[in-house]
Amino acid sequence: MAENLLELAASQLGPSGIGTLAAALNLPAEKGQSALDTGIAFVLAGMLNKASSKTGMAYLFNMVTGSEAPELSNVLAQFSDKEKLEASLPAGDATLQKVFGTRVDEVTKVATTEVPGNEGGRLLKMVLPLVTALLGAQVKAHKMDVSDLASFLIGQRELLRDKVPDALLDALDVKGFDNLGAALVTHGHAKPQEPREQALHGHGEKKKPVSFSSWFFPLLLVLVALYALNMCMNKGRQEQAADQPFETPQEQAFMESPSEPAGDTPPNESNAQAQLGPDKFSSNLRDYLKSFDRDPNQEFILQVKFEPGTAKLLNPKAPDIDALAQIMQENPNLTVAIEGHVKGEGNEIKEQEISQERADVVRELLLQKGIAANRITATGMGSAKPLPQSAAGQTSDQQKKNERISVRVVTTE
Repeated sequence: MAENLLELAASQLGPSGIGTLAAALNLPAEKGQSALDTGIAFVLAGMLNKASSKTGMAYLFNMVTGSEAPELSNVLAQFSDKEKLEASLPAGDATLQKVFGTRVDEVTKVATTEVPGNEGGRLLKMVLPLVTALLGAQVKAHKMDVSDLASFLIGQRELLRDKVPDALLDALDVKGFDNLGAALVTHGHAKPQEPREQALHGHGEKKKPVSFSSWFFPLLLVLVALYALNMCMNKGRQEQAADQPFETPQEQAFMESPSEPAGDTPPNESNAQAQLGPDKFSSNLRDYLKSFDRDPNQEFILQVKFEPGTAKLLNPKAPDIDALAQIMQENPNLTVAIEGHVKGEGNEIKEQEISQERADVVRELLLQKGIAANRITATGMGSAKPLPQSAAGQTSDQQKKNERISVRVVTTE
């Protein structure tokens, strides 16, 4: 179960920090805890709504982990003094726009009605950096990725049920509390399939250990029988060779080569494969699916090309996309995650959006090839998952650029 962020904030601030918040809002000290809960509930509701799209979820991830994300120690220091807390308002105002967007004015009006003294707007500006810093600290402490943070936010939702007024849901254009962040549950970034005991050892009850004698002696008998059979075959070949005339290596090669009709030779399957070149994506993915010992985070990189800085696909008929569609048709229980990655240079938010759009383009091509929508998720990872320096098959230049579309297996059964 996810840690309760409301309780975590209160424990981090302590009575003095909560008292400072109440004083900054011109509230009695005993109203500080209620105001803090209200502010955090509003902020988390805005984040859950923001994360309704994968682009929005990745945007939040970058917001709490990026270079401009506030450090928890600095934010807590602001709550030690009323003047420091007042000085943090401009930064809180900028972050407020990132979470609520065009609805910030409507949300502020609702918050004003919930906090005595009409200080709802100030409350949100003060609390938002705290929530952002707390989430960032959770990501670092537990080494979360985008999907982990999404799960954490979903875990907070039920804790907010009695603290989110209907007026706030209306301001966010959400039809009922159960729809708040619902897209994270049904369409969020899929977690990789973890290796399971059933997949490795079969289903049902655990079998008793097999004794040494129960398999060793039958195996020994089989080996003896195979050895005897091999000796008989060798003796037969030797006797046959003694009765046949000697052939030169050239004559033997000629006699063993299959006869072919004159004229053009129709290409067989092996010739066609040789002309196409090695199918690394297809063969690697097929080998992976046949294996029981799978790395749940294994990436299979699609050889697709996009116009620089855009989501315009330059080779929409890429063989790897056709191969992936074919493999998914052959394996009806297979579900995959398409992940877009960029090199991480320039505007992080813009590159995050591009990586999402590129993943969506590949997903759409698979849908057009008849793959069901619920079998494919598409997520823009931005530059959050750089390639390891030892990535097989990748040149050093490709490793540095880190620009790719990868496929990750989610479920196989």
